[in-house]
Amino acid sequence: MSLQNVFAFMAILGALIFIHEFGHFLCAKLFGVRVEVFSLGFGPRLLGFRRGATDYRVSALPLGGYVKMLGENPEEGLAGTGEEFLSRSKPVRFTILVMGAGMNLVLAVLITWGQFVVGVEELAFLRDPAMVGDVRSGSPAEDAGLRPGDVILALDQRPVTSWQEFSTRVQLSPNSDTQVRLRRASQELTLPLRISTPPLEDPREKYGMGYVGVSPHIPTLVQGVEAGSPAEAAGLQIGDEVVAIEGEHLLGPGGRERLVTAVQGSAGKPLRLSVLRDHATVDLVVTPVLAEEKGRVGAVFSFAVEPVRYAVGPALWASLESNWRSAGLLFETLKRLVSGRLSIRAMSGPVDIYKFSGEALRSGWQQFMTFMGVVSLQLGVINLLPIPVLDGGHIFVLLVEGILRRDLSLQVKERMMQVGFLFLITLMGVVISMDIIKNVVG
Repeated sequence: MSLQNVFAFMAILGALIFIHEFGHFLCAKLFGVRVEVFSLGFGPRLLGFRRGATDYRVSALPLGGYVKMLGENPEEGLAGTGEEFLSRSKPVRFTILVMGAGMNLVLAVLITWGQFVVGVEELAFLRDPAMVGDVRSGSPAEDAGLRPGDVILALDQRPVTSWQEFSTRVQLSPNSDTQVRLRRASQELTLPLRISTPPLEDPREKYGMGYVGVSPHIPTLVQGVEAGSPAEAAGLQIGDEVVAIEGEHLLGPGGRERLVTAVQGSAGKPLRLSVLRDHATVDLVVTPVLAEEKGRVGAVFSFAVEPVRYAVGPALWASLESNWRSAGLLFETLKRLVSGRLSIRAMSGPVDIYKFSGEALRSGWQQFMTFMGVVSLQLGVINLLPIPVLDGGHIFVLLVEGILRRDLSLQVKERMMQVGFLFLITLMGVVISMDIIKNVVG
């Protein structure tokens, strides 16, 4: 068990649970409702302190938390005072309930806002037109006739504007038949395409997502040329895209690595390069020199990145738009899960979050904060779903009572809570079991 993973997991879980429960707590305090317990975790109390009427505690089971307010259980016997949750008006109770998820949504927006103000770098190919860099042998894409260099224009008659959009739509559509419209050289073609699931040897197979067997075109760019180097003598220029070496195309993932490996292993041997410059192909010959026991040409090869940075005001708007799109994607995913078009294996539970949080931290604080923002957004949205036991279930009951202009009977509410609890426990059991199978057994 990695200590880094443990730290990352606990930091994300602790922060998001705290901010969620703090939303309920703060709102209850503002309205004068007495908070009896503020707990991180469920079950037996491990440690904590009491201040005023509130017991602030850490409990044994870390997967969650809660705020217990005076008079939130009708069986307690209400005195009708303003300190009791159920004695307050429906608008007040609605506001207290919604503020937990609301704080998670606000945190997601703030994290993204801060990143846009400070500035982030994104791989350019994710936003570029969806150009195929590599087609896996025996894949659905090969069966459909896709080739490296094809630019995907539409999937299932819906326009595709970027590789990121294409990849997301494929992942959400496993085991389905569709059509792909593409541009090849100067002509447009429409081909039938079967979206399947990844082969067993693919690490993505355990998530049951859609798969067609294509990889993006990731340009290998010349970002630096040393004076007097073999690269300068050969005519390489900053901004050139190296598309082939010795006739081997470098369009797909790993192109840069293959180029560097070829250069390092060819000291004193001429290498034929094809580069794209001003939309025209230029053929060059470069001869690596021996340096530190490997070939070197004196050029820096890297991926294209796009700096994304906004002023404070535009950054807030960009953050709202980004989180709105992410929330829409989450709803689309949930809809496909409910309809059976997407496997429940696609859902991530605590084991996946443990793994991904550690990976994000190792990638740097920016990636870690991005992951925290994503989880916070999803936690906020899911908590607002009309599932009894969750905040959204209580909010739904309040809305129904508001429409009916009368309270539902205690028996009806109890039955709804029982059904919701059973559903939630079953769902958590399935998701955690799948998590263990995917990451431990599998």
